[in-house]
Amino acid sequence: MKRKRLVILFISTFLLSACNTSEPDLESIIPDIIEVQIDLPESSPPNEKLKIPVNVTQGDEPVDDARDVVIEIWKDQDRENGFLEEAKHRSDGLYQIDYTFEEDGIYLVQAHVTARDMHSMPTKPIFVGDVSEDEINDFNESGGAASEQQGESQHH
Repeated sequence: MKRKRLVILFISTFLLSACNTSEPDLESIIPDIIEVQIDLPESSPPNEKLKIPVNVTQGDEPVDDARDVVIEIWKDQDRENGFLEEAKHRSDGLYQIDYTFEEDGIYLVQAHVTARDMHSMPTKPIFVGDVSEDEINDFNESGGAASEQQGESQHH
């Protein structure tokens, strides 16, 4: 008889504990994606050193532990002759390089950021020196920075 009571008590306890189990909150399991912001002016004169800051955040928090932050710069339609440099961490999610655009033209700046098991590659254009309205219109009609991107992706 004692054995039967013990089995019933065990099964009852198991069933009651199963009833109280709630599903985990997905927001607590899935982290916020990293956000990457390239802070560039729309235009710049040539031969002037320009700071190229990249701000990396996750939710409301700055990301100070990014594994890689690399800035790629190329003149429109000439990515093969582009420039790559690892950005230095400055503070509060801010990573930065200094760069001098030597020629007039439309350039694309892409940040390759890997942080917290995610990757993001936003691209932003900058117009350097004398760029005609026709050049800007052609650039925008061809898709602008979106046509040059290899795609922005975010992974867990």
